[in-house]
Amino acid sequence: MLRLGFYGPHSYRGYYHDVAFEIAEDITVGEVLSAAKEALGSTYQGWKGGDYTMKDYTETWLVAREGETGESIGAMFLELLLANTVEVSE
Repeated sequence: MLRLGFYGPHSYRGYYHDVAFEIAEDITVGEVLSAAKEALGSTYQGWKGGDYTMKDYTETWLVAREGETGESIGAMFLELLLANTVEVSE
């Protein structure tokens, strides 16, 4: 379980050809991976029109709620994400 992760891919408000995700708390690694896989190859409508397909090297943004700008997902965020896992007992 991750304390901080992401879900809900969509076209980024700042650069329509980029993909953005909404922030999520207490989410599984599988759910985050599923959201990332969902975005790959998907086409989203830009905020002022146009369709944009997300590819392997599309820039990625986080804390970018739909319709807002946010921070890019970079190495530092990924390191923090992986460092803040929570062990779940079943």
